[in-house]
Amino acid sequence: MKKVTFLFFLLLVNNFLNAQSAQTTVSLAIQSVELPVKIDGKLDENVWQQLSPATNFWKQAPVDGEQATKQTEVRMAYDDKFVYLSAVCWDDPNYVIQTLKRDNFGESDAFAVVIDPVNQQANAYAFAVNAKGAQSELLISPNSSDESWDNKWFVAVQNESDKWTVEMAIPFKTLRFKTDLSEWGINFVRLDPGTNETHVWSPVPRQFDFFDLGYLGDLVWDKAPQKVGKNIALIPYASIARDKFHQPSERIEEDFSVGGDAKVALSPTLNLDLTFNPDFSQVEVDQQVTNLTRFNIFFPERRQFFLENADVFNQYGQYADRPFYSRRIGLDAGGNPIPILYGVRLSGNVSSKSRVGLMNMQTKGGDNRFGQNYSAVTFQQRLWKRSSLKGIFLNRQAYDNKESVANNYGRNLGGEFNFSTPDGKIRTNIGLMQSFKSGLTDKNQHLYGRFDYDGQNFRTFLTVQHLGENYFADMGFNGRLVNFNPVTGESSRVGYTQIGNMLNYYIYPKESKKVNFHWSGAENFVYINDNANGLTEWYTRLRHFIFFQNTSQLRFRLNNNYVDLLFPFGITETPLPAKAYNMTEFNVQFNTDVRKLLNTQMFIVYGQFYNGTKLTYRGSVSYRAQPWGNFTLGLERNDIWLPELYGNLHFTLATARMEINFATNLFWTTFLQYNTQRDNFNINSRFQWRFAPMSDLFFVYTDNYAIEDLFGPKSRSFVLKFNYWLTL
Repeated sequence: MKKVTFLFFLLLVNNFLNAQSAQTTVSLAIQSVELPVKIDGKLDENVWQQLSPATNFWKQAPVDGEQATKQTEVRMAYDDKFVYLSAVCWDDPNYVIQTLKRDNFGESDAFAVVIDPVNQQANAYAFAVNAKGAQSELLISPNSSDESWDNKWFVAVQNESDKWTVEMAIPFKTLRFKTDLSEWGINFVRLDPGTNETHVWSPVPRQFDFFDLGYLGDLVWDKAPQKVGKNIALIPYASIARDKFHQPSERIEEDFSVGGDAKVALSPTLNLDLTFNPDFSQVEVDQQVTNLTRFNIFFPERRQFFLENADVFNQYGQYADRPFYSRRIGLDAGGNPIPILYGVRLSGNVSSKSRVGLMNMQTKGGDNRFGQNYSAVTFQQRLWKRSSLKGIFLNRQAYDNKESVANNYGRNLGGEFNFSTPDGKIRTNIGLMQSFKSGLTDKNQHLYGRFDYDGQNFRTFLTVQHLGENYFADMGFNGRLVNFNPVTGESSRVGYTQIGNMLNYYIYPKESKKVNFHWSGAENFVYINDNANGLTEWYTRLRHFIFFQNTSQLRFRLNNNYVDLLFPFGITETPLPAKAYNMTEFNVQFNTDVRKLLNTQMFIVYGQFYNGTKLTYRGSVSYRAQPWGNFTLGLERNDIWLPELYGNLHFTLATARMEINFATNLFWTTFLQYNTQRDNFNINSRFQWRFAPMSDLFFVYTDNYAIEDLFGPKSRSFVLKFNYWLTL
């Protein structure tokens, strides 16, 4: 009887999966050409007149299921080196161009192609361009897209009175593709901010991102592409830096560095990355925030070496609690660089359904600091259409010169199962991570699970996770495990269970010409600490958002936060006492039309803050000198009134950003940040000239001042860096 029941269950699941996967798939033929295509955007080659186009685009947002109001035509061809693409975007010349700067795909008139060369919906590439020729390239994974990835490809745009045209040449060496595969996954995306619409060739429901890998069409090759010979790229660099430090004592450091990266394609789908003495001085500084919580803030990775195929390493865990967080490598707790001696990474597909990732990085030791070796091994095995089984092993080992330091290590081993219906509406996962440290053998696990449903109108998720007090992620991020006691000056690790739930309902008015949709919902997060009796914290939010057709937004939120502090909270000189607090606040946010040359964002919060009250107001004003300049002023103010014993707090965070684009390959960006909570005024000015594909000259100036000392200097640095991409 048990066997019959089990077989019936398998048959039911199989029928459910097959029923869910029934959807119409569009296809486009790609044909070989003998003569190379000149990439000038003019579309005057005969080949473009001979090929059948992809047409009949669909609206994806703000409504789906309707034919696009503006026509787009796409054709594709290839030779032995490049995949070619032409696009005709019929439109009037009143384009919205937010910037000429690279990697800013989103709110301009733009066109993009999404390519899955393995056709397994595991990862893909997107190549995008706006109507004035600014390029963007993205790595797409099932749960995210990363615009920080860079690689070599070519594009040109021409503007005419009734349309704008695109020509692309994407080298086969840029793509990690499977040989002998005659069908790739593909989609085309058109952004039209003038009508606030998104158009796609292969229909994607509006509740999903337009890059969603589950809704790609088919690119059908007349002959399956083959390996294109050796694929090796060398990217050497040289940099000169001068740093002057004023605190704690004045000193000057000057440095001349050389190093570089290498990219070696071991197969069309498997890539080996090498780095020697890498330098990330050109990376823009982190955007500062005001932290009114008891825990650390999660900042995104910006360094190029860690970005390609990053999802195979970092998509484990839940929320910000992740076993792998690449900013642990080569950066200290304050975000300051620690020299990296070398790095090796192997990543990509070893079969049509299997991906692997291997990484080893070595940092340099210094005064009162051991060198560290970081290793990671991970795999992903695709199951059915959009599901997967994953596993990861991580190891951090301290070194004193060339000798490993006994018992100074941190290791993690775990796995995760992800299930998704083919249409992506129902998703669930379960994962387990185990940490290993000397002398700790219990309470050292991270167990988590999640269920998601994304329908057109109703959407929800339910999450559960537990982290033991002895669970360490030396190569990862955990925000809540470490609790600081400002009275004793000690930190304590407290394990906890977290339960989260969200309920959202979307209303799409059919007759309204002003409102695209309403979004109403509630979310709840509950925390139960292991060493407490029952509930220790909950957070409940009720909200209603209105998204207007002209891109403006109006948002209302009512938040309630109950906290039973285990330790005093040292946000003030006299810490707030460890007891129970019940806080309620209300906030309103309004964003004006982002298509206008002048637009603003306004946000205000008022309510209880522990045993006092808090008023937060935040706003920004942006002016766009289309297409060459963007200028933004921002201000955030937090005023907190507490009982007399604790005093009042007044935090100001002011920012100014100036971006001038002399051309699509010449940029100057200056970012100023005034932060009274961190007692810091920061200037970061960066000039970038991309003089050849993937080859740059940078000049970076950074200055820090202490605000409380009437702008007493802290540090100042100048960096001149040159890198060149050499393809062998």
